[in-house]
Parts: sequence; C-alpha cells; structure tokens
Amino acid sequence: MATITTRSESPPGHAPAEVKWPAFNLAAAAKGIGEEDWRHFNHLTSVELNHEERELAARPDRLAPEVKEYLAVHWHPEWAPLKCIRRRLDLAFPQAENSLVIPTQHNKVLSFGPWAGVEVDVFDRKYGLKIHLLVHFAAERLHRASAFLSMMDHTYNYRAHQLLDILGRLAEPDELSAKIKSGLRHSISDEGIRMARFYAIRLKTLIEESGIIGGSRDEMLKNRLLPDFIMARTGPEHQILAEQALIYINAIKKVVKQNLNPAEFYSPEEVIEEARSLNAGVVIPHPPQFWPVLLDDLDVDGWEVWNPSTPNHTLFLLEVLNQANTCRRAGRRRLLAFMGDDTHMSAKFRRNLSAEKDSANREIGFQPPWNDAAVKAFLNRGGQSLTQTINEYRSRLA
Repeated sequence: MATITTRSESPPGHAPAEVKWPAFNLAAAAKGIGEEDWRHFNHLTSVELNHEERELAARPDRLAPEVKEYLAVHWHPEWAPLKCIRRRLDLAFPQAENSLVIPTQHNKVLSFGPWAGVEVDVFDRKYGLKIHLLVHFAAERLHRASAFLSMMDHTYNYRAHQLLDILGRLAEPDELSAKIKSGLRHSISDEGIRMARFYAIRLKTLIEESGIIGGSRDEMLKNRLLPDFIMARTGPEHQILAEQALIYINAIKKVVKQNLNPAEFYSPEEVIEEARSLNAGVVIPHPPQFWPVLLDDLDVDGWEVWNPSTPNHTLFLLEVLNQANTCRRAGRRRLLAFMGDDTHMSAKFRRNLSAEKDSANREIGFQPPWNDAAVKAFLNRGGQSLTQTINEYRSRLA
C-alpha cells in the first residue's frame, strides 16, 4: 500500500519532515507512463476547443452596453478562434461606434479584421534587459512583411522552447540546479524536489514521444505546462509535496529566464526599424517592469500607463509622459497614452490549474482607469484622452 505523505513536527526554520512517497521513483519516471499521463498531457496541450470552451470564449464576463468607444491593442487570443473573439466583443460593446482592436500574441503575428499585431521580446543591451514591444500595422501589408515575420519566427522559436531547458535542468541536475537545491534545503524536503524531478522527466518524455515540437501544438510548450501537469496528476494527499515541488521549479525557471542568451534576441532599435518599414506603430507595454527603457527615447508611438500587471504607477507615468512630450525633439510625433487589458484568453475557456487568479479577471477592451477622475485630470493636462489615442493612433497606422 502506498504511503500517504503527511506533515509532521519539525524544528523552526527547517523543512517539514514527511513520510516518503515511494511512487516518485526517478528510475521509473520515463518508463512508467500510463494512459492517465497521456490523457492529461493531451488535454493540457490541445489547441482544439470543445463546444463548451467555444461558448466560454465567445461569452464576455462583463457587459458595457452604454460604452461608445473602446481600445484593445494589448491582448492575447492564444488558441481561441478569432470569430469567437469577434462575437465576444460584439456582445460586450453592443453600442460601440469607435474602436481599435488589434491582437498581440507573443512573438507571433496575428491579424484581426484590418489590423495585425504582435508583442515582441527584445533585448536592450545598454541596460542588459529583456523588454517587450507592441507592434501594430495594417494587415494588408503582411504580404511585404517577410523580413519582419522572419525576425518574429526566430524569437518565437527560441522563447517557445525555454520549457525544454527547464525540464532538462530538472531531469539531469547540473551545477546550477545543485546550487539552487542547496539554497532551498531549509524550506523544502528532498521528497518535494524528487517530485519536481519525477514529473519533469515524465513530461519531457511525453513531449519527445508525442512529436509535438514543430507541430500545431508547439505553442502549448509554455513554462506553466509543468506546474499544470503536476497539479493535474496529484491529489490532495500530495498537496504539501506539490507546493514544495513548485517552489523548486519556480527557482529553476527564474534562473533560466535570467540566463537568456542576448545574442538570440533583436535589439529594440532593430525591431522598431523593421516595423517602421511597414508603417507600423510601436508601443512600450507595462514599462514599470523595465523602467530604464524609457531613458532610451526610442522611436515609439506611446507607452502603456496602465496594465493590470502594473496598475500602481499610472499617474506617475502620465506625468513623465507629459514631460517627455514637452521636451520632444522637433519632427518627432508626440507620445500617446495607452492602457492595455493584457487579457489571456485561455484563462476564460480553459482555466490553467496553476494560473494566477488575477489573469482570469481581465477582459478585452476594459481598462477602468480611463474613467478615473484623477487619471482624467492628468490626461487632460497633456491633451490626451481615450478618443484621442484611438483616433490618432489609427490614423498613424493607416
């Protein structure tokens, strides 16, 4: 009979003692794959929506029947059918007469109606930072965007397979993994680490045997796939171990993300130059995640002054944006104020087991600060407004 893992008394500052769970035998991780493993793996990596999921993708969580205009230039369809998105927006904003809606998948250009967009990972070598840029342009220019699309493919292929690096470090620990394990020895047990490694080996084997790499499901190889797989395969009796396993996995993931190879990324200037050849617009999203980039005075159309992932600096960003426009060099177009809802559609129709609850509360086109009195005052001071951003940015793209 399997032994259930339980928490027991431990000295302060030490990991809780636990009864070992014999099932997490690393030698059997790659060999003991069963039907349940395949079922959960195929579900977590599926890009096909069933009827219920399509209905969830097409049904908005919030309605704004009185709203006449809305902006949505930072959101992620992921694998939701775009016709479901269209229906969702029509239901959410039935009276809207003025809107600008452009999808921004990570490193993958998508078109929606007359517009195409992408959120690009770039590397600012001056500050040693990986940052993001939103790029938007008319979909009719896609036929001459081969160079830009090639740049996106290069970045996508590098970033999409970061999960494989994480799994590899867990499956076959190196010096870095050992250092991380040593640093966590007082907060997690050896058995928690063994669980993380066990499921990393199993998931790595499933990926290799499935042939998913390079296929239509390749985009599902996200870093969250391992935590989701663990949560799907473990029950309440494993809760303590699972929590410890996730701590170890997140520590490995953090180091892997910090050790990105700058040579694999284009610089902001390179991406902006190619984007401008398409008459594309460029926006800096959630700048509080990488403040120094604002000092670069990049040739962009504006900044996001609000995003649900960075909601606390809107007034400060508006003040800085207004000052930047006052000092703008002759011939440079003024910076526009943007807000991004940063909605990830998978949180609507396929709730990720390990996802943050906050992501499920976002909604395409809903950015409440546009209607906040203090924010409006700062916008007015700089001659900015939602209407102004929609109309002027659309004019620039056209």
